[in-house]
Amino acid sequence: MLSGVPANEDLKIYLEYLEKEMTIMGILSTFCVGAVALVVNKVNGADGSSLYSQLARHPVQIYLGCALLLIAGLFFYLQRSKLAHFYGSICISIVNPDASEWDTKRWLTEAYTYYAWMRYRVAFQILVIVPVVFGHAVCQVIYGDSHRFWKTEIAIILVIELVMSLHNFIYSVYRYDARPWENFPFKDFPDAFRNRAVPKYLRIQSTEADG
Repeated sequence: MLSGVPANEDLKIYLEYLEKEMTIMGILSTFCVGAVALVVNKVNGADGSSLYSQLARHPVQIYLGCALLLIAGLFFYLQRSKLAHFYGSICISIVNPDASEWDTKRWLTEAYTYYAWMRYRVAFQILVIVPVVFGHAVCQVIYGDSHRFWKTEIAIILVIELVMSLHNFIYSVYRYDARPWENFPFKDFPDAFRNRAVPKYLRIQSTEADG
């Protein structure tokens, strides 16, 4: 809890924080849908020799990029739903502690983990592909219909996705660690992986009980 702040005030501050984050997730999901609508409208309504009319000749890239934007928007919305779930669960745990096996402390612990934000991370993992796909269509318009761009772009996408996937994996497995990369237990990975769904303070309590 915050130093010098009553527990109920501390919870109020954290719930307000969750509300703001839910608003941000709603804005991001709306942005993705709006961007798709704008691109489709510009491309389908283009005429003459404008850039949009030339981009319309490459529908695979354009609509693939739009589809990825929609998927990213879906994950932002799912992240918003996840935060709303934590928000409601924290409130219920205060009003009716017997409503769930988890107490308020456990819900707060779960809501503050890296894993709780995994949908948000996946959304950005998808978003980084979008400019590469749209960029391919632009390059084809400017430099001609050449397949040489795909090799470079696929290589870029693979490198980015592999790095981000490893990053997400580490943050998912060691969701309760403050510094997952620094505390990565190379030697004790099997045990750490088995205990990935248990907060550290619960593991300590369980060890003390067994002792």
